[in-house]
Amino acid sequence: RNPMARAGFDTELDLHIERLSTKPAKLTGGETLQLQLRTFDAWLDRAITLGVPSLFVIHGLGTGRLRQEIFSRLDANPHVSGYQNEFHHKYGFGATEIFLD
Repeated sequence: RNPMARAGFDTELDLHIERLSTKPAKLTGGETLQLQLRTFDAWLDRAITLGVPSLFVIHGLGTGRLRQEIFSRLDANPHVSGYQNEFHHKYGFGATEIFLD
């Protein structure tokens, strides 16, 4: 594990599409979700590799589809020891805290 890489790793990921694409209006709903999930998967894999103990993913409120997809991935990942989507003073209910082994 590289301490410099870990120190430079952002433990907060904002999945609002405006942060991920320069042309979000041109994406379909399915394309938007796939981009968000690919971004999330890569970020989570990197956090696991670096040994980061906890993270925040900002998914927003919306319909809850992105949140549910994230929860499914977290439930299936053996490196995730838990997660919580409780009210947070900075994020409200639109973010989930993730705990890694």
